[in-house]
Amino acid sequence: MKYGKSIAVILLSILSLYMVVWIGNITLYTSLSTINVHGTNQSSSSSSSGSHTISMMERGDIAMGFNQKRIAHDFRSTPTGGEITITALDPNDTETIEQFKNHILDIQKDFSKGNFTKPFFIHAEEVPGTKVMTEKKDMIKYSIQNLGNGVILILHTQDDDVINAIHRFMNYQGSQHHGH
Repeated sequence: MKYGKSIAVILLSILSLYMVVWIGNITLYTSLSTINVHGTNQSSSSSSSGSHTISMMERGDIAMGFNQKRIAHDFRSTPTGGEITITALDPNDTETIEQFKNHILDIQKDFSKGNFTKPFFIHAEEVPGTKVMTEKKDMIKYSIQNLGNGVILILHTQDDDVINAIHRFMNYQGSQHHGH
C-alpha cells in the first residue's frame, strides 16, 4: 500500500507538470499571435475579419514553418476526398519550396495518425471534418505529388462519411485561406 500511494503521487506530479507545460505552450502560442483560443483579437476591443486573417497567417507561419505570404494554398474537394496544393509565388524561392515540402511530409504523417492539432492551432478553433477524419483515420490514404514549384497532398477514401468530412475540411480551409 505504501508503494501504491507513492506511485499515485508520482503520476499525479507528472500529470500536473504536463498540464503546466501544455498550458504554457498555449500561452506562448497565443501571446505570439495575439489572439485567444476563441479567435478574437486581444490587442483591440473589436474583432475584424482582417485582423483575424492576419493572426491566422501569423499562426500559420509558426505552425507550418514558412512565410504564408510567399505561397498560395488551394484546397479542393474531389469525388474520393480532396487535395491540398501549396505553391511558391516565386518559382525561384527554393528555400520556401523546401520548407513547405517538408511541412507537407509532416502533415501527411500527422493526419494519417488522426492528429489535426496544427489546423486547430492555425485557426484557433476545431476545423470542420477533423473529428470524423480522426475517428476514421485508417480509412484515408494520403499521397504526395511533387510539382515544379509546389506540392499536392492527396486525400483518398472509399467511405462516404469520410468523403463528406474531407469536403467539409476542404471547404472550411479554402474559405479561410482565400487570397493566399
